[in-house]
Amino acid sequence: MVKRNTDKDLLKEKGFLSQRQEDYFSMRLHAAGGNVTSDYLRAVADAADKYGKGYAHITSRQGVEIPFVHLDYTDTVSEQMNAAGIGPGASGKKIRAVVACQGERVCKRGLIDCQGMCEKIDVLYFGKPVPYKFKIAVTGCPSSCLKVQENDFGIMGFSEPVFVEENCVMCRQCEKVCSSSAITIDNGSLYLHRNKCVSCGLCVQACRRDAMQVKEQGYTIFVGGKVGKRPRMGDRLLRTENQEVVFDILEKTLEYYREKALEGERLGDVIDRCGIDDLGETVK
Repeated sequence: MVKRNTDKDLLKEKGFLSQRQEDYFSMRLHAAGGNVTSDYLRAVADAADKYGKGYAHITSRQGVEIPFVHLDYTDTVSEQMNAAGIGPGASGKKIRAVVACQGERVCKRGLIDCQGMCEKIDVLYFGKPVPYKFKIAVTGCPSSCLKVQENDFGIMGFSEPVFVEENCVMCRQCEKVCSSSAITIDNGSLYLHRNKCVSCGLCVQACRRDAMQVKEQGYTIFVGGKVGKRPRMGDRLLRTENQEVVFDILEKTLEYYREKALEGERLGDVIDRCGIDDLGETVK
């Protein structure tokens, strides 16, 4: 066998990440939002059997990697994956694959179409260059299963309730489902505590008399989150009912990051240095 390519930077561009074992690589494949077809899975299984050790690794960002691909087979397996319509995953100074929960398409608590947003973002931004790295997450409700506050740009569904007193029969269903104690009933009166409400919308779903109704529903945007050696929770930037605004803010945030970032800085580092108000004024 002849080694066709020993340029590790070029191999990394093609999705091959060096392992501790010499001349072996973990092949990172493109997947968005954790949704992969049965054809995708079959192609991965075939490649893992033929070029790896018969298994694949599911990454923390809903991606797929095939470990133990020898250097001699990198070109061949790349061609096979491309023929199956599966491109390489992103690494290095790029926008990474979007992660997303199943949202309103599947989850009973989902307030937004997470997979639909993920698909649009993936088409527009996956693999595009950035100063260091940029991670995007979409989650359907404040339960935040996808931990959007730990990403450079996080999108969360929200539903803010309003209490319509004349419709209420004091069944207490809204109080029972509210895990943040934002709803209390005392002496025949219902109180909605705004300072405790997380806008999950469960009280609206539980109410059968339209006493709890949707006041506003849409998207909460978080910016600057990251984990790693110096973790940082994302700042809540704004709320909007308009999906077009979300995409406009994402584009402007990326422009801001590319313009302001110093060497090795994530978006959160830029915000810490320049201030959240500086970003807010730019994107709003």
